[in-house]
Amino acid sequence: MAEPHPPQRTPDPDADPAELARSATLDELQRMKAAEELHRLRADRTARRSRLSIAGQVLVGYVALAGLVVNAYQSWSNRQQQEHRDRTEMEKWNKEFARASQADKYRAFFETSMLATDTLNADKRLVGYALLQEFVRDPVYDEKAMIMLEESLSQELKGAPRDRLDDARRAAVRAILTSLAGTDDCRALQRAARSVDRVARFHARTRDDGETREVVDVYVRRLVGRAALVCGSLKDFRAVRQPIRDTMLRNPELLGLNAPTEAEANLLVAAILQLKCEEEMAYSGASECPDILRAYAALCGKGGREPEDDRAACAVAEQAVAAIPRAAPAAPPGGAP
Repeated sequence: MAEPHPPQRTPDPDADPAELARSATLDELQRMKAAEELHRLRADRTARRSRLSIAGQVLVGYVALAGLVVNAYQSWSNRQQQEHRDRTEMEKWNKEFARASQADKYRAFFETSMLATDTLNADKRLVGYALLQEFVRDPVYDEKAMIMLEESLSQELKGAPRDRLDDARRAAVRAILTSLAGTDDCRALQRAARSVDRVARFHARTRDDGETREVVDVYVRRLVGRAALVCGSLKDFRAVRQPIRDTMLRNPELLGLNAPTEAEANLLVAAILQLKCEEEMAYSGASECPDILRAYAALCGKGGREPEDDRAACAVAEQAVAAIPRAAPAAPPGGAP
């Protein structure tokens, strides 16, 4: 009967080397060494695979990040290009709209000019004079419109039948002066006021004090009244009034005075403005005369004392403001007293 082999023991790798050498056989030590070598090689292979896997993951992450950056840049670039195209398109349409607007305005001005210069139809001329007020307010066409209105004023005064103004030409003169006074520029009003020389020539030709005084009254109401609203100082206001006042001084019969002074002429201008405003406020509920009179009085009080030749005129303006009726208080709800 064969002798049984003792159970084979596995050496403890962590045991003391001397003890392990005494207790283990050479074959066991060699197998242990081979096992350790195999374990080391397997660990090295696993580490290389892990490093390659990490490197691959990092590379994939970098590629994904680069893709995000490229996509973001592409989106930004596309948005910039789209905005540039939109701006270019908007500028193109704005230029086209401006060109079309200018063409339409030029056509409207031309058609209005045709109405204002119609020598056969007084009604069309009246419509043309009224429409030119819109172009007097336009900084592009204001000079052209004012030249047309001033020349039309000359024609209306020159062509009066039997050297007098009939109803049609009187309405035309009033419409022309109303359009000339339609500007918001005080300097434009100064130029418009100088057109009063047409009235002076009309008076020299007709020697009709009543007709001339009526036209001068319209000058005072429209141009001087407008100057009180749009001029920022008494000096500018006086520059608008001066041509009208000087015309009255050179034609003293219009004033009903002998050798009138500048103060008396200024006083008469203020009295005419007050009278015309009182007449207008008596029948019109939408008159701008209260604002005109208040603005006139405010100009007199602005910047200290008014000049010597304006004191009486300013006193008339202040009295006119004091005489303006106050708005009636609103009735309480329910009609209770």
